Amino acid sequence: MIDIHSHILPSIDDGSQDIEDSLAQLATMKAGGIKRVYLTSHYFRGHYQYERSEYDLKFEALKAKAKAANICMELYPGFEIFLQPDILIDIQKHSLTMGDSPYILIESELNGLPNDFYSNIYPLLRAGYKPILAHAERYVSIMKKPSIAESLTHRNIYIQTNAGSLLGHYGEKVMKTAWTLVNNGWTHFIASDDHVRGNYGAFFEARGLINERVDHYTADLLCRINPASIASGEAIAYQYVDVHHPRPRRRNWFKRLFA
Repeated sequence: MIDIHSHILPSIDDGSQDIEDSLAQLATMKAGGIKRVYLTSHYFRGHYQYERSEYDLKFEALKAKAKAANICMELYPGFEIFLQPDILIDIQKHSLTMGDSPYILIESELNGLPNDFYSNIYPLLRAGYKPILAHAERYVSIMKKPSIAESLTHRNIYIQTNAGSLLGHYGEKVMKTAWTLVNNGWTHFIASDDHVRGNYGAFFEARGLINERVDHYTADLLCRINPASIASGEAIAYQYVDVHHPRPRRRNWFKRLFA
């Protein structure tokens, strides 16, 4: 399994604040079957803003410590980028991609996708990047109308859902939205969004629930197959489920007249 969204890199954002805590969490992940993890620290201009060299120093330090502790996992660099005007400049300047791929993890205002959401994201698409919208089920606009997530996939935007959302960790409405995205094929990745504030079990539990409620292939697709394609930059299908909602059959006017 592969986790594409985590805040395990210490002392750089609101995630882990101690390298020993990070190592303990990585050990738990390894024991549960995680083979690769992207250390997607927040990048938010004016809040969590730093040079790529600072990130790389912390990344290499954690990688060396993990190797010394015999925690054999593939650690990949990554960033959770807050979508803002001209963020393309920062992405290009600091190489804020997931590994060496064209994939980028982005987030926006949770209160609702802002009016300039598309005008800020289209330059990224035109530049050849492949945006993944983090924890889509937590956006108020998508909670009100989950089919917005489907419309995003038709605009070449991938969707990521938090494991904890499927378990109700963010409330009933978020949980309902998360399952709507999974059941309709409107999400491409399940990830932990782990901030090292508790145990890591949600990822494994969520995968088990998808396996039980949907099927084994979907669980594998969202937790391993699609995430594995990121490292190579391989294209991932935006639409992979065809859900039919048959309308009730209506009697013709003659039958209705003489009913």
